[in-house]
Amino acid sequence: MFFVVSATHKAEMAQERLRLQESFAAYIHDSTHHPDVTVHHGGQTLSEGDRSVTGFVLVLEAPSIEVARAFVEGSPYAQAGTFAESHVRPWNWLTGRPG
Repeated sequence: MFFVVSATHKAEMAQERLRLQESFAAYIHDSTHHPDVTVHHGGQTLSEGDRSVTGFVLVLEAPSIEVARAFVEGSPYAQAGTFAESHVRPWNWLTGRPG
């Protein structure tokens, strides 16, 4: 199943988010900690005004929503409490789908 993850960071956690940015990138690219999750696409969301990072969006594949949620909850950002909110939703991928 495919899922879309959207997360928004707490504004007051900007320094912590910056500190964890490389750890988060390593987490989503190294599947040894989550062999049943594949991250297909991802990137940061930006504010309209100053284009500062506000959060991120991921498209991932996992066997269930519970596994997808556990993946997000196990991330360095979630563990540090940087999320103001995060959502994991099933997604019916129609165009640009891999494979």
